[in-house]
Amino acid sequence: MTLGWALFAFAGAYRWTVVPIAAGAIVTAFIVRPSIFRRPFRTLDAALVLCLAVTAAQLIPLPPNIRASLSPAADRIERSLVFDLPPASRPLSLDPTGTTWALASGVALLLIFWSARSLFARGGAVRSVSRWIGWFGLALAIVMFVQRSIAPGLIYGFWTPITRASNPAPLGPFVNRNDIATWLMIACPMVFGYVIARVSATLAEHGRADIEALADSRTLWLTAAVCLMLAALMASLSRSGLFGGTAAACVFAIAASRRVPGSRMALSLVGVGVLIAAASFYVNVSALAERISNTLPSNLGGRLTVWHETWPMTRDFPLTGIGVGAFERAMLVYQQSTRLIFFNHAHNEYLQILVEGGWLLAAPAVLAVAAALWSIADRLRSDRTPAFWIRLGAASGMAAVAAQSIWDTGLRMPANAVLFAVVAAAAIFRMPVIRSSDAGSSGRTAADSTFEGDGRRIS
Repeated sequence: MTLGWALFAFAGAYRWTVVPIAAGAIVTAFIVRPSIFRRPFRTLDAALVLCLAVTAAQLIPLPPNIRASLSPAADRIERSLVFDLPPASRPLSLDPTGTTWALASGVALLLIFWSARSLFARGGAVRSVSRWIGWFGLALAIVMFVQRSIAPGLIYGFWTPITRASNPAPLGPFVNRNDIATWLMIACPMVFGYVIARVSATLAEHGRADIEALADSRTLWLTAAVCLMLAALMASLSRSGLFGGTAAACVFAIAASRRVPGSRMALSLVGVGVLIAAASFYVNVSALAERISNTLPSNLGGRLTVWHETWPMTRDFPLTGIGVGAFERAMLVYQQSTRLIFFNHAHNEYLQILVEGGWLLAAPAVLAVAAALWSIADRLRSDRTPAFWIRLGAASGMAAVAAQSIWDTGLRMPANAVLFAVVAAAAIFRMPVIRSSDAGSSGRTAADSTFEGDGRRIS
């Protein structure tokens, strides 16, 4: 329910939508009672909690002398924003309100990640969530195409978005095409992985390509969902989204080539080609080609300007940062180019983390990424069940975000962040090892029993 709310409540573009997301995360955590700080996730969980602790510390009022020693430039920048600045204790964040909202979002996302990880470890839930993501993706693509046809300037055909006039028309519940592209490129690989898992389980069960068994109703609508999500991704004309989607496809293909025979891999590539060809019927191919051809002169040039004017903040606030969620306010001082538009994010997720949190936030964030990568690689190597394909799809979606984050900050949208938390849990969860007396062989995990107990069919 939290996943659906985050997506369809204007994708979380308005701050008030964080409240029901946080409430849903708390209720879910209370019901699931997630397992945290246990092996093999101690390092990852500790790093994530440390990220939140650093964010919370930015809200603690500090005496002027201590604040000046930790963040020497803070007083100078604040005096550029506030004419009458009282000599009182103030927090490190240049925008305490924005940091408070960011902290609330971070706590909710961590609870969602922990709850999903624990739920998936109990077996079966990862398939249900994959189906729900497929349904949401199918609905999102339909809403996007219908909305574009009947009311291109309004969200859901009735809501006027708060956006600058030069923006393209909203797409579904998203105001920005790069944001909807983020959601689609996270969701599409996982649903595709679920389709492959079902096909793989069916082939293992029947020992041959049984067309009737392969083309059941669930597989067909999931395939249709993947096709429409691909079409929506291409129709969004988001260059960073296409870059991320290409990265996801490369990761999926490379990892899959090590698991399946060459003949089946070739057949899978043909199937992907058919899906892309079918999706292209919904896309203005000439407009897409023009967007791609203009990538270097327009997209990269604009990004370089943003990065160039953001970088001085990293020099002025190297240790503590300007405050998580404070970028837009601080940029009022640092932006030197045209004021026809205002930069509200760094267009680079890695740069934004460094600017907003300094090295105190960047260090645990790097540790969390390293721990997550190690765990995901370990799960992909050890998982011998059909769930491997769902894991691989989830990992590919995460790779897409990592690639897109070079150009954009798609995870700042709650809908995308919630989905990313769920997908990360699907890639990283670990079934508990069960005793050989229960499993029938040493080293077997509960995952083996879960999938083999279903007759090797992914339902």
